Amino acid sequence: MKRTSTLVAGGILALVVTGCVTCVGENEPCADATLPTTSLEKEYGCTDSRRQLSIGLDQTYTIIRNQADFDKLVTGSCHPQIDFTKYDLVIGNKGTASGSSSIAYTYARECETGQLKLRVKFTQGMTNDAPILTYHALVPKLAPQETVQVDVEM
Repeated sequence: MKRTSTLVAGGILALVVTGCVTCVGENEPCADATLPTTSLEKEYGCTDSRRQLSIGLDQTYTIIRNQADFDKLVTGSCHPQIDFTKYDLVIGNKGTASGSSSIAYTYARECETGQLKLRVKFTQGMTNDAPILTYHALVPKLAPQETVQVDVEM
């Protein structure tokens, strides 16, 4: 009987010790990792690139990874030599129902999928023109096949 009691007590003790172990962070919610961006205005002194840059896209975006592609695809009054060893340029355009007074960017790696996502938010202006506005963000250099999903909010 003493042997059975010792065996049962040992089993219960083993179950308590191993059954109650939890992994740190296992039950914590997943959070997106916000990443830095910069702009042609901040890095190279361009002014109001929304109207001064142009790219031949039909309300979509592209990632430019080198100066030769930038020179070939992008036109406008500000055309700097971008440090493509440090940055890639996410650039696109969007038609608006009215003018835009500002653009805000949020760049993050989604926790669940690992996908990079750039959120572009246009704040509507007071004018009634319907321009095609160019948006862009200089993002930290991407891996060769890495992509960025862009969501534009008006």
